[in-house]
Amino acid sequence: MNDTINISRLNFEKLGELYKHADNVLIENETIEDINCYWFKNKGDHSTGKLLLYLHGGCFVLGSLQSHQALVSHLSKNLMLPVLFVEYRLAPENPFPAAVIDITKVYQHLLSRYPGCDIVLMGDSAGAGLAISVLSKINEMDIHAPKYLIMLSPWIDLACTNQSLITNAAIDPILTKEQLEKFVSFYVNDKTVSAANPIETMYGPAPQLLIIVGSNEILLDDSKLICNKIAEQQTKVELNIYEGQNHVWMLEDINTEASKKALKEIQEFIAA
Repeated sequence: MNDTINISRLNFEKLGELYKHADNVLIENETIEDINCYWFKNKGDHSTGKLLLYLHGGCFVLGSLQSHQALVSHLSKNLMLPVLFVEYRLAPENPFPAAVIDITKVYQHLLSRYPGCDIVLMGDSAGAGLAISVLSKINEMDIHAPKYLIMLSPWIDLACTNQSLITNAAIDPILTKEQLEKFVSFYVNDKTVSAANPIETMYGPAPQLLIIVGSNEILLDDSKLICNKIAEQQTKVELNIYEGQNHVWMLEDINTEASKKALKEIQEFIAA
């Protein structure tokens, strides 16, 4: 099993080589609460009173700076924001709730270090699910919540029962239901799926939410599910479904019209 996971991790890291890192964006390593993190900062950047905390995807098992640095560098450049990328602990070596604990510690550190700063919490795929789990923990702790939440192709229902897992199976070239179920088993380990499931354990209010997802995704209904759940709170929610797009397509090509449009929508969302 370990050899298979290691090969999958190496292959996943190659996503970061599919296009160039954004010009004039510096990456600085920092250890925060014993957790490896990376700052993405624009050269000559001036504080806007906002920062973005980014949680990478990879089914809770894959992903690192290498897999996501190109995408995150372009986010930092286009949004003109400092971005903190968290290399949280991965399953199966560190199953639930290790990643949630790591990210929550980093978030608490940011609150103390930058009081009054508006934090944008953002994640793709499983990282978006972790964002919901962390938000629930923040609400339980009754500490200051992020102002914005942005999700790219979110995976927030680990029970894997949504209809699009079946109806979109033939048109999703990235994921399969069987793959997701295998990764869930790595992540939950000896816990129940319900205990680790972001949508089932969601607690308290949510910030303004932007969801960006492709119509081809088997996880399409996850986006609709979290949209409806948060809309019940009468919170501002935007769900944008991109026709013909695949899971986290911006990881594969940042220069397509769909990627450029998504970047613009993110920029406009946090500027409002």
